[in-house]
Amino acid sequence: MSLQHYQMEGHIYYVTTNVYNRLRLFTRPSFIIPLLDSINYYRYQHQCKVLGYVVMPDHLHLMLFPTGESHLAEFMRDYKRFTAGRMVRQAKVESIKEWVNAFEAAGDETNRGENKVWQDSYWDKNIFSERFLRQKLNYMHRNPVRAKLVEQPEDYAYSSYRNYIANDNTLTEIDMGWTQ
Repeated sequence: MSLQHYQMEGHIYYVTTNVYNRLRLFTRPSFIIPLLDSINYYRYQHQCKVLGYVVMPDHLHLMLFPTGESHLAEFMRDYKRFTAGRMVRQAKVESIKEWVNAFEAAGDETNRGENKVWQDSYWDKNIFSERFLRQKLNYMHRNPVRAKLVEQPEDYAYSSYRNYIANDNTLTEIDMGWTQ
């Protein structure tokens, strides 16, 4: 099933994308850091502001604001394709046979290639007001607390929450300016 996406110029997007079969892939820094590094690359490649992120064990939340010629769909296509390759290579390097086998089985199951890491498509929501933006950022940043991974949002390392509360851009920079 393909999800309908509405590209609207000047809109910010709240995006969620899942690992295929909800495999808990993002539990090691060696798999999370490449995701964040790639966000940084594709933000420039596609002229897209990154307003927030949270890497959960089996999915990723992004708050994106395309400002150039590229559309959200192009950003997500390129980002998911590239990071999938990185995840497969990393699993092979670390000899995580269970994950390598899962990627190969998913590729066979879906006839979408040798390996498959991400579910098809992604879920996105158009952000139409600053109030809604803050609501979605709050929801996103509290996700690790709801999942009982940490007690407070600031305790979760793989989230943009620290960017906002402590101006901590250690993992990746966040574009806090919400206008073009």
